[in-house]
Amino acid sequence: MVLLQALAAEGSLSAAADLLGQPISSISRSLKALEQRLKVELLIRTTRRMQLTEAGQYLLECSHQVLQSLSDIEVALTQTINNPSGLLRVNTSASFMDHVLLPLVPLFAQAYPSITLELRSSDQLIDLIQEHADVAIRIGVMADSSLRAVHLGDCRRVVMASPSYLERHGTPQCVGDLASHRLLGYVGADPLNRWPLSSGRHSDYAITPALCVSHGEMLRQLVLAHEGIACLMDFSVVDDRHRGDLVELLAPYNQAPSSPVRIAYYRRSPTDARIQAFIDFMRSQGAARLTP
Repeated sequence: MVLLQALAAEGSLSAAADLLGQPISSISRSLKALEQRLKVELLIRTTRRMQLTEAGQYLLECSHQVLQSLSDIEVALTQTINNPSGLLRVNTSASFMDHVLLPLVPLFAQAYPSITLELRSSDQLIDLIQEHADVAIRIGVMADSSLRAVHLGDCRRVVMASPSYLERHGTPQCVGDLASHRLLGYVGADPLNRWPLSSGRHSDYAITPALCVSHGEMLRQLVLAHEGIACLMDFSVVDDRHRGDLVELLAPYNQAPSSPVRIAYYRRSPTDARIQAFIDFMRSQGAARLTP
């Protein structure tokens, strides 16, 4: 259609070729291919002039509206990329939600006022489609190869207790001392009930919880209430440690490497503008909050 408009406007193959910046041979081949595809003659060419046929004139008239529609689509897509909008559904753990993501929501809303956030928390691995999530922020290894993962930062699990609890029950000096303490853990999450403490031949310590909860923020509240000892994410207890409300235990035995924190989403090409905006924002604002 662009070719036909150029031919109609310039009146010759050579002038149309100059306008489009292509060789005359390329213009001629393109015109011939178009006529063969449509099975109709579009131009009448003589030694002196070139004239549109009735079919060519019809196509020319239609082309203005079609090309304008395509131009409008390009503009709309560009505006969407430059100003992402719509609903973005984010799922992450309760601890990450409370201590990293929620404090950043006002900044995100200011940066992207056209994006509506829907925030849900779950400490378990989820299926993005089943849970109706666009993005998930998860800690540790990701097994789903159909997901793209953007590294946000790293974190560690640390064993914590309140000074009041330790005053009443004593401070464990080695991993074996934990057996005589009230340990707090997770419901139905065996990997999270193995604490990253090395002792003898073992690289971790499997606990038998005296009290089980469904997510890490509940554990933190119980530890702050002097109910026992728990293993918590370091980013969730930064303020508690600074205030002296919680202290880390058995740090020399905690030799486990840091775990990656990743933003996961289903592969799309190009990446959805809302998701890309969220990724860019979290990498610039959220990563710093993972550094205790």
